[in-house]
Amino acid sequence: MDFDFDDSWFLYGTGALLGVVSILYFGLELIFDLSPTVKSVVLVSFSAVFLISGGITDSRLLRNLAYLFSGVTYLSFLIYVILRFMPSEASIFGLLAASSIIYTVLGYLRGRKKFEPESESSRKLLAGLIIFLALILVYDVTGAQPDYKLELKEEISVNESEIVLGEVTVENSFPLSRNIELPDYDGCIAYNQSMRDGIWIHFGDEKMIAGGESRNYKLEDQIKLRSRGEKPLGETIRDREIITGNYTIRTGECPERPENMTIYINSGEALATKGGIPETK
Repeated sequence: MDFDFDDSWFLYGTGALLGVVSILYFGLELIFDLSPTVKSVVLVSFSAVFLISGGITDSRLLRNLAYLFSGVTYLSFLIYVILRFMPSEASIFGLLAASSIIYTVLGYLRGRKKFEPESESSRKLLAGLIIFLALILVYDVTGAQPDYKLELKEEISVNESEIVLGEVTVENSFPLSRNIELPDYDGCIAYNQSMRDGIWIHFGDEKMIAGGESRNYKLEDQIKLRSRGEKPLGETIRDREIITGNYTIRTGECPERPENMTIYINSGEALATKGGIPETK
């Protein structure tokens, strides 16, 4: 039995699948380091671009593909906004309900042949959208990125399991939101020249800062404490335990024989602004 199969449909299907995957990947991943605000605008604008393009094409296949891409792009916009901006439950419900109504109405009008904008006006609107997208992307890419400043304490009194060594200030001078990547710091805590414990300081899940906003993050770590003369709490004396007392903070890599009661913090270029804290010699 010989089945008559147009192999061009396989190519069309592959192209459509890859297009859908590309749109979803762009909408869900942090690529190109775009402002979250601009990325949201790009997604919803491209949804409109595909929708308008489907209305002015004469090919039924291309029209259906354009409408498919429009829906997928708008869905990516919704998912991105919900995951990135974390709106309230009421806002999410309102956004989803309004989106459902919009596409349902468009489908109804299209089915009744009432959604057929003039070709010339649609082309002008399409050209305007593309120009707008190009301008906003250039504005975003050339805009300032967040500035990170580290301020370390010169000395801390260690008497609790949580130690605060300083803080990182993130300042966004760009008028729109920005993605942020808080730096990680490592080092060691040494209560004498032979007993030291490594530290790795990291922050929470903050990944975005609003336009024109400045925010401070504590540089902190969790440790185990024991008093001088007390037996080790862990299997070894190096099991993240330190002696209580006053510690000096220095920047740089932890030396083989560190100074007594000293905390060393290292993160390469991230320590460029260290507030006058002496470096390790």
